[in-house]
Amino acid sequence: MADILDLLKLLLIDDTEIDEPETREIFSLVNEVLSWSLDDVFNQELYKTKVNQIPETFSSVEEYLNSFRHPLLEETHADLSSNIKNLFNAPKCKIESVKNICYKPGNYVYEMSLSDKGTDGQPMKDAYKPQYSDVIAFSDVRPEHVKDFTRISYIPAIILKVGDDKEKPYLVEVLASKPITVEEEQGFEEGHQESKKKNKLICEPLFAVYLINMTTNLRIWRALCGQGNGDIIKEVLQANSQIGSDCELCSHQEAEMMLGNGLELDSFNLNESQLHAVLRSIATSSCTHKNSVKLIWGPPGTGKTKTIGVLLSALLKLKCKTLTCAPTNTAVVEVATRLMSIVKPALDSINYGLGDILLFGNPERMKIDVTSDLQNVFFDYRWKTLWDCFKPHSGWAYQLKSMINLLGVTYQLYLRALQQKSGKTIEESGKSEEVVLKEFREFLRKTFNSIEESMRKSIVSICSQMPTSFVSVTLVQKTYTTLNLLKDIKSVLQTGSFSNEELKEIFSTSEIIDSSDRTASAALLSKKRFECLEVLKSFKEFSFPDFPDKASIRHFCLQNAYLIFCTASSSANLSKVEDLKLVIVDEAAQLKECESAIPLQLPGLQHAILIGDELQLPAMVQSKISEQAGFGRSLFERLVLLKHDKHLLNVQYRMHPSISIFPNEEFYNKKILDASNVKERSYNKIFLHGSMYGPFSFIDVSYGKEEFNDKHSLKNMVEVAVISKIIENIYQASIVNNFKVSVGVISPYKAQVFALMENLGKKFKAHSNFSVSVRSVDGFQGAEEDIIIMSTVRSNSNGTVGFLSNRQRTNVALTRARYCLWILGNGRTLMDSDSIWSNLVRGAKDRGCYFNVDDNKMLSRVAIDAATTRLASLSLAERNNTNQSSRLVTKINISSNKY
Repeated sequence: MADILDLLKLLLIDDTEIDEPETREIFSLVNEVLSWSLDDVFNQELYKTKVNQIPETFSSVEEYLNSFRHPLLEETHADLSSNIKNLFNAPKCKIESVKNICYKPGNYVYEMSLSDKGTDGQPMKDAYKPQYSDVIAFSDVRPEHVKDFTRISYIPAIILKVGDDKEKPYLVEVLASKPITVEEEQGFEEGHQESKKKNKLICEPLFAVYLINMTTNLRIWRALCGQGNGDIIKEVLQANSQIGSDCELCSHQEAEMMLGNGLELDSFNLNESQLHAVLRSIATSSCTHKNSVKLIWGPPGTGKTKTIGVLLSALLKLKCKTLTCAPTNTAVVEVATRLMSIVKPALDSINYGLGDILLFGNPERMKIDVTSDLQNVFFDYRWKTLWDCFKPHSGWAYQLKSMINLLGVTYQLYLRALQQKSGKTIEESGKSEEVVLKEFREFLRKTFNSIEESMRKSIVSICSQMPTSFVSVTLVQKTYTTLNLLKDIKSVLQTGSFSNEELKEIFSTSEIIDSSDRTASAALLSKKRFECLEVLKSFKEFSFPDFPDKASIRHFCLQNAYLIFCTASSSANLSKVEDLKLVIVDEAAQLKECESAIPLQLPGLQHAILIGDELQLPAMVQSKISEQAGFGRSLFERLVLLKHDKHLLNVQYRMHPSISIFPNEEFYNKKILDASNVKERSYNKIFLHGSMYGPFSFIDVSYGKEEFNDKHSLKNMVEVAVISKIIENIYQASIVNNFKVSVGVISPYKAQVFALMENLGKKFKAHSNFSVSVRSVDGFQGAEEDIIIMSTVRSNSNGTVGFLSNRQRTNVALTRARYCLWILGNGRTLMDSDSIWSNLVRGAKDRGCYFNVDDNKMLSRVAIDAATTRLASLSLAERNNTNQSSRLVTKINISSNKY
């Protein structure tokens, strides 16, 4: 993102004229956002008439790219509006100083010093940490509500630069929409002398508040300018395009021949559909006859990530320059981790070959552990490590020269240095030869250890971090020899029994000393020194690039990796990388089509492989207007709608067959096969006794009542109570029976998720054998647990289920469990809903998997208590307001008498 912002700064505060239309187009989005008044921000129909339905087919590249522009603008508008409405939750910081640094009339660029401390001098809990392209606003009080902006005037600004100085991380440069100055009457000073009006910065000592980050939207906007490689974009425009068909001149047999004997695909135990996907993709990567986009359809549990990992390991062997991206950092890290699990075991002790793999992104968001294998392929770690290796006055060249000098005629050089330092000969200094030799021995040990440590670190770093195109196998063999020789010399110097006189003689000649009248240690030291000198001198045959600055080494790392991993958004930073041939997009059905335009326009790109499942949740869209226009639709989904070929991974390895049967029938037309592992007896796990707790069950909790919380999201406290009791029982059973289990609790509604988290608290976090994760359905996409318990929440008399009826959301919820899926809900409400849930509940009855909460005495008691507590909190009018409440009271009384 820094490249775009640097251009923006250049345009605003420098005298350089920038005439590139693309550059000015990028800034048009910034100018539009900064021009919005508060009335504009809260005007929900600001762009309603300008947002048109995004079509399925397009007549030109221009029409294709332009169709996303207003929906993107509206989405940015909705995001900003939503965040300002929730201003009390927004990160904030104090502004300590402001300085105008603008050199062009009409542009308001300021340098600001921000602080994470409040007015009391203590660090703020919600302190704002500035990032590139954040949009912020200012207030003369700590902003909590929109009215805090209106006191002085709403002035949004975008951050152009964040200070690199660790001691001043809050020094930023911002572009503001208006001057950050006001004319202010000062009142009367002491002595009743009226002060003059003066220009005063409104920001001393006021506050800044974070509103939104525009990084991704600016990158998309730039891609929509259409100045990149358009070869693949042209292929996806027409309805009759054959972009998914295989090239007639390329075949799977050729792909197998290309792999050779170095990588046996049989060793990965791929099923037929996975193997076919890998071979087809390899054939595509080698094709030079046409551009293409391939679709690989990966339903839940079908080994999608494994397939990508094997494919990437093959492409690495073939030296095919490939970008792998995904919508989120989590998905990118997952794929990179799978590749490392395949590649790492085959590497040697110094990880030769990792230099061909590069993970690019934000370390905090990717949560890269310094001890993980991913650290070795992470971009920031790599360029910093190589920069240390090749620094002019301390890097590899300096270390090599220093060690050659040290192992040469060192004694004479040592005497000369002593004389130059003191201005006297050794005889004049009054030191005896014995003293000089003793000092030389200590100097030799200390200097050797220092250089050896640096060399060893550099050698390992070069072998593991440099691309294999710059580090040959011959060079690696020499490094092994060097490391062993240096280790031997160090050992002999530390523990060898030789006289100081022998040490002097060894380091006064470039030859091996005659060992006939010398100690074994002296002879060994002389031999190892000579051998090491010969190897070190041979390193001069190998040359490495010169890196004059950090920018050059960063470019080198990006340019020379064969496999690059990053988010689709971050791929905007790869526009200067040459020779990229193939892009693989994981979770492609979750990536907005306009965002996929970023990687698809990278220079030189010939082929794209999209991997995903359009029957699961698409990308999140904030704006209802943009959502209705199809802004959240992915390229994957659009091509599927146009009946393009998609290769199905058709064997699922995750779910017990009792769990997979419904989604397989409902979503995948029975095309998915259960793998042998899920059909084995060992997969039929019993965590709690009772038929209710089998692999699949629907538990009817009719006592519950849906209710809104203060944020207009639904919750059902009876279901919360029953689920909490079930989890408590699993927890107790895991301790008593000593089994390990992970539990996921899912609900479509945020209020229910919050109520469950609040009810469960932290009571189960201390036990190593037990874990529980509570998330929304959207938050669980891509995850899996041993047991999934789902709370459907909806409980009413008219069968209304709202967005619970969303088929994609339901598919995600039903496919997260490995061994057990237990769904809680009001059976009557769901059956009357005329939705997918009606089919599920009726199917559960037909299969004998439908249970009533009253079938379990303990759960029934919990449900009755929770329902009674809720009814007791209602007024008499509320209790008598609906027939459902009356029926519930009757049912509670009957059930209470029963137990």
